Amino acid sequence: MLGQFILAFALAATALAPAQQAPLPEAEASIEYQSVSDALTALRAKPGVVFTTENGWLIATDEGAYSIWSFAPQAYAAYPAVVKRWVIPKQVGSEIRMDVLCEASKSACDDLVRTFAKMNGLPLPH
Repeated sequence: MLGQFILAFALAATALAPAQQAPLPEAEASIEYQSVSDALTALRAKPGVVFTTENGWLIATDEGAYSIWSFAPQAYAAYPAVVKRWVIPKQVGSEIRMDVLCEASKSACDDLVRTFAKMNGLPLPH
């Protein structure tokens, strides 16, 4: 399941250029780290997390936690940023959740949220 999720990300990551839109409402991130750097450091130290690079993005896959962390490359407008997506198994099927920790400008971070929400078929915060 996570392998298909990574493939979908890799295929969609080449079209990360959303149009300018109204600002999104602020949402409190539930990512358990204070910064993008802290998240990367902790994931690198966590046993079982596998790192790959897809279209310049550093991808950390934590199968034990059903999560994928996508770290923006330095050339991306929302750098530094990380998008955490995780799967919640249900009795029938599953649900994908997403959270973003972004240290760039508000507009760049909003574009990042829009891009990943669209790519994963998730609603935008309101």
